Amino acid sequence: MAATSKTKPSILGVVYRNTGTYGSPTWTSVSMVKDVTPNTPWDMVDASIRASRVKLYAPTQQDFDITMNVLDNDSDAGVQAFKAAANTATPIDIMILDGPMSDEGVRGVRFHALFSQNQDQSIGNVNYNNFTCKPAFHSDGYPKYAVAGSGSAMTFTAPGA
Repeated sequence: MAATSKTKPSILGVVYRNTGTYGSPTWTSVSMVKDVTPNTPWDMVDASIRASRVKLYAPTQQDFDITMNVLDNDSDAGVQAFKAAANTATPIDIMILDGPMSDEGVRGVRFHALFSQNQDQSIGNVNYNNFTCKPAFHSDGYPKYAVAGSGSAMTFTAPGA
């Protein structure tokens, strides 16, 4: 199917957690998420040569650094799973997409995330958990880019591939 030119409202993005196995995932959306900021910069090393007076660079490793604000909700399973992961340093297989996985062409990342959290409990605030997610070593799989195909079929590729 040919891509069409259109805007992608951020509110349509989805954070999923895998409640199944890595090979047969069961993707469950976490609906209490407010803001998500995927940050995937490459580390760059100097690759300069004398033929150019301009510094040249080459990418080496890429960081998946995701931050998200999640409404603190004691009855939401996704929120509680993220909080437990932050408290126990146990990674969770997550997928963050710029739309629902049922929409062909949506993109994002999948990785086993280690969570850390903070929470601003100022008097005028509603409690949100501010999570930072970083990739964990996990024998099931390494961080990947995700693209939704037809019928919610996901394709995963390694960064730099």
